Amino acid sequence: MKKIAFLPAALLMLGTAMGSAHAASSAGRAVNRDFAKLSADGSRAFDDIAMARTALANNDTAGAVKLLTDANNALQRAKSDNRVFMKAEAQLTPPKKAPTGAPAPAAAPSTKPVAWLPVDGEYIVTEDLEPTSTKATAVNSANTSLNKGKPAQAAQNLQVAAVDVDFVLAIAPLDASASDVYRATNLLAGKDTKGADNALQEAQNSIRFVSEDMVGSPNGQPQGSGNGKKTAGH
Repeated sequence: MKKIAFLPAALLMLGTAMGSAHAASSAGRAVNRDFAKLSADGSRAFDDIAMARTALANNDTAGAVKLLTDANNALQRAKSDNRVFMKAEAQLTPPKKAPTGAPAPAAAPSTKPVAWLPVDGEYIVTEDLEPTSTKATAVNSANTSLNKGKPAQAAQNLQVAAVDVDFVLAIAPLDASASDVYRATNLLAGKDTKGADNALQEAQNSIRFVSEDMVGSPNGQPQGSGNGKKTAGH
């Protein structure tokens, strides 16, 4: 799972209590299918952005310059990514429950269609769990596995609980993000580290969270269920 600076580390994946190998493999396929909706270049670019801001905070200008060069290149490649889709911000379908810490839009949503790039994804549990419950323990185990990039292992953890989850996508306006990163690069070249950091923060703040239904699969087909809810057996 790629992490944007303001995204929590909670990847909440849960499945059925069937305890069968079939359920585990099915859940693993579901995880792979969902994360296939993300743009690898988009995720890379926003990883670079987050790390560049950290480098700037640590006075590592040279490190930030390298990261921004990579981010610029990644966003340029992303322009030909078949995961990019056109939609006005006002037409986006918000998730039932947004990730903790998601920034609130600073202005009314635009009605002009723009290109959006899926850069991150996260599973949100739609019910309240007791921190010491078996289900919460299963969530923590799945979080650990997914954050280590091990969906198959996470799928094993999914079998122990039956909780509805929504897959929420983080999408970024492609052209605006590329412009922000390019602007930050130029500001940094002019030794304006504060201005560069502000430009990168604007790129991060432009991210919106949407229901998975908003984004088609890489082959252009619409996604399935409509409500985005998942269990390990599906």
